[in-house]
Amino acid sequence: MADYSLDIQFTQDQLQILYMAGSNVVVAKPSGDGSTPNVAWQVFKPMQANTLSWDEEYGIYASTSEVTNGAKLVQLSSVDVGAPMNKLFTLQPSAVISGPADGGTKDAFSLLNKYDQKSLMTVGLYQNANVNGTDIIGNAISAVPTLLSSTAVMTPYTTVYIWLQSQVKSNSVVTTVTSPMTELKFGGGTNRISVKYDSQSGKFINSGQAKSSKVSIHYLEPAL
Repeated sequence: MADYSLDIQFTQDQLQILYMAGSNVVVAKPSGDGSTPNVAWQVFKPMQANTLSWDEEYGIYASTSEVTNGAKLVQLSSVDVGAPMNKLFTLQPSAVISGPADGGTKDAFSLLNKYDQKSLMTVGLYQNANVNGTDIIGNAISAVPTLLSSTAVMTPYTTVYIWLQSQVKSNSVVTTVTSPMTELKFGGGTNRISVKYDSQSGKFINSGQAKSSKVSIHYLEPAL
């Protein structure tokens, strides 16, 4: 059973409108420093009842992709999902990521960039998920520009953001958000949240069995 699950509901009329608009569901997680997301983790065309589920396990990647809106994050070197926290990994001149070793940061993943063929590398975390019964393997959740001989410290979060947008792809940088984002906080006893889309506000609201005071939902305005 997955650690966390998010149920997302739409009406038939809403699906028709979203289809005509070319809008998809976008799900993201906070960037490496805990600020609003800069990577589209999962993007999918919605059905009436949708479920996204995932485990709190992470991999680490390095890429030459730039952190610019719309850029696809091509992972050139990586550490498999299940990488330990509190340890230091190193992107070597050979492009191999070595570790884990001592010298990491508490409750975070650390990667030292020693790849001297580039003055700047993009590094981040990636996380597997399941969307409506289909396993989605290896999509990035964060992207951090990291200078040569610098260390990226990436803290994982159980918070997710969900919104609707067209022309956004999974595993790509997204810095322009055209609709309100709904922030959902998992953890602390909250393992499953159910939301439904509210056409009037363009936001996702609590629904079903998830209607309880301990479910934390916040909203952010578009970031253009």
